[in-house]
Amino acid sequence: MRPGTRCPRHANPPGDASSRGPARAWIGCKELCGEPFRLLFPIAVLSGLIGVALWPLLLGGFMEAYPGVWHIRIMIEGFFGGFMFGFLGTSLPKLLEVRPWGMAETGSIALLQLASTAAHAVGSTGIGDACFAAAFAIMITAVLVRLPQRRDLPPPGFVLVGLGWLTAFAGIGLDHWAARSEGDSEATSAVILLSRLWLGHGFVLLGILGAGGFLLPRFLGLGIRERFESSPTPSRAWMISAGVGLLAGVLLLGSYAAEAAGYSKSMASLRALVVVAYCLRVMPLERLRWSSLGVQPYLLLGLGSIPIGIALSGWLSGWRIAWSHLELVAGFGLITLGVGTRVIFGHSGRRERLDRVHVLLALAGALMLIGMASRMSGDLLPRLQKSHYLYGALNWIAGLILWSFVVLPSVLRPDSDAGETPSAGAPGSGRPMRPKSQST
Repeated sequence: MRPGTRCPRHANPPGDASSRGPARAWIGCKELCGEPFRLLFPIAVLSGLIGVALWPLLLGGFMEAYPGVWHIRIMIEGFFGGFMFGFLGTSLPKLLEVRPWGMAETGSIALLQLASTAAHAVGSTGIGDACFAAAFAIMITAVLVRLPQRRDLPPPGFVLVGLGWLTAFAGIGLDHWAARSEGDSEATSAVILLSRLWLGHGFVLLGILGAGGFLLPRFLGLGIRERFESSPTPSRAWMISAGVGLLAGVLLLGSYAAEAAGYSKSMASLRALVVVAYCLRVMPLERLRWSSLGVQPYLLLGLGSIPIGIALSGWLSGWRIAWSHLELVAGFGLITLGVGTRVIFGHSGRRERLDRVHVLLALAGALMLIGMASRMSGDLLPRLQKSHYLYGALNWIAGLILWSFVVLPSVLRPDSDAGETPSAGAPGSGRPMRPKSQST
């Protein structure tokens, strides 16, 4: 099937397109709730802006308390979590072929995400974590109540996404347990480090590997390594692939536990190798070529930055936080915004924007990378720390605002091909077709 053609199974009935009447300029409540990214992506961006703005507020003398923990929580739970809620809430019903989310589900998660970010911003970590956990619980419930009606399975790599959900809950729980613990301080410190590694790194990494293993080969035009039969019950090939993903996830989570116990170099090396090996298994990376079209620079730089950032943060442990920003900002951040751009343009009838060099998107990415470099250099050059922290935050904020200016207005525009699903190779695919064959 050629890119841009439609899967007949999901196509509109003949004559349906011509009977719709004039094209609408803006979406209605049905699209806003049934495609949660339209509401949750902008909330995630707002959370990211607030989370990074804490540093200029501190350095400008408008805050007295050190916002390190609040910043991390807002970025993980509000920014990355918000994008994850929006993406999964939109894609999972399509992958399972069940009814989309409703107003109660989308609206509740949106309000809880706003409340979580607000609570973290004023230092109420417990309330912020509780709101985030409640949003997660609603999302999990929304999936579970639809499972009996499913007509298909999600890609097997999504087992990593589910494991990431458990990791987020475990990280939050361990952090609050350690905060109330009166035990040995060294052991408590190790538990706190583990909780922050699981929540601050593992949760997002597992989500990106699980969903990215399915999406990125299509978005990068690499083709597909594995194809699975469309069926509500798992095949042997599906189970094997899911088992490989589960093994990779367990190794990654175990490496964080060993790192918290003091084995930083060896565990960082193991984690980087597991990431590379898993990506090679699920993505035909041997076909990878550099491209400046659309958001491909975001995705390519993000893919390369994750294992490099993991390895450097472990081997140069004296600057672990500085080098971890290569994984978090260049890796997780660029991939998140790259996928977010594809989803938004792909669901707003603007897929053609992904097939050309987009100067403003490139500039936005460059500003965020400059901000990351400035933030990292603040730790490497202590005499310039304050000014570099400030420049880093301001550049990243400027980049995200520019990205928002280019991309976010499209969340209000309906898809001109609504009701149809692009084929596996089509730009902006929300639910790529999985042909009824097994091949590599």
